[in-house]
Amino acid sequence: MIEQGDHPNWWVDSSYAVNPDMHSHSGIIMMLGKGAMYSSSFKQKLNTKSSTEAELAGINDTMGQVIGHDIS
Repeated sequence: MIEQGDHPNWWVDSSYAVNPDMHSHSGIIMMLGKGAMYSSSFKQKLNTKSSTEAELAGINDTMGQVIGHDIS
């Protein structure tokens, strides 16, 4: 349910080196009100050296969607 004054909340998370080629995996979700309006997950293109770097790469890969609300 969406109510007046609700605003979108975005979350991004990554899992380090979970693919067979040691690439990490990231996911993004946008919540509005009490439901998910958009979600996506993807294999990272970059092969990261640590879980911290995987988190930063995931944020970098999704910022266009969060800032520009580019849902494509």
